[in-house]
Amino acid sequence: MAIAKTGNALTTSLQQPGNVVSNDGYGLLTSTVNYTGNDGGTPILKGSDHPEFSFMKAWKIAREYRSLEFVGYKVDYVGICSEADGEAEDPGLWTEATNTIANISGAASLASEGITSHPNFFDGTVPEGLDPEDFMIAGHGTGTGSAPVYPASTLVTTPVQEYVGMKGAHFKKVGTTYQFTGFKDPNSLYRGYYGKSNYLAATTGLSGIIYTSSDAVVQKFIENVGHSSLENGWTGGPLLVPNFMGEYWEGANGAQLLLSGVNFEQYGHIYKCSYQIRINMEGWPRAVYPQFTA
Repeated sequence: MAIAKTGNALTTSLQQPGNVVSNDGYGLLTSTVNYTGNDGGTPILKGSDHPEFSFMKAWKIAREYRSLEFVGYKVDYVGICSEADGEAEDPGLWTEATNTIANISGAASLASEGITSHPNFFDGTVPEGLDPEDFMIAGHGTGTGSAPVYPASTLVTTPVQEYVGMKGAHFKKVGTTYQFTGFKDPNSLYRGYYGKSNYLAATTGLSGIIYTSSDAVVQKFIENVGHSSLENGWTGGPLLVPNFMGEYWEGANGAQLLLSGVNFEQYGHIYKCSYQIRINMEGWPRAVYPQFTA
């Protein structure tokens, strides 16, 4: 008796129930869809469109050979979306975007820095009627913060005469300038400074993750490592620091944001960019840390 074969030959794979699309809250869409097809039919390939959102593309495919004729597909899709303005389209409708919103985490801590880099080492703002000793570290003697003039030390006179500022800070004279040599006065008044050469400076670091479908964004990340920025992103690119933290970052010495590192991974047509930013409230000197290229 002959076998009767009727119905869909499944030359084009048939989607199975249970299509779920997830938004991570920052604009990254992921979905896993199951299909059943004929082993001799048209295969599902990497880069094919999602059945609901065509801008989501297949990036990982598993095939299960269920019989001599039929094959099951488990297809993972990924895409980037923005939620359309409710006034323009139905609320919650997802539309294609190039970049996700940055997922930011941060930490504030202390790090060891040379004492001469302290902003109050040579100078400081002294309120009227208060003791300069409480607002400056070494001070500037009878000069100014940019051109200090110190009296000769009575503690260190050989082999080279040294000069003394506040709190026992000693300097040797090099031409018309002074080079810090250390805190050398063991007087109990200065015990907290004696022998010290570093201090703990506040430092803030940010870590962020952005997904992008743009090769140019990945290349821009790589180009700008070691560059500082006055703004929280670059022209035409994603925001690396959310607006609620500040949109313009300028300190006394330059831009306050420094892109200190980036890692990237590829998921089909999408790239995951993980990056680190260091914040220096005094600013990163432009001659050392060039600013972002547009």
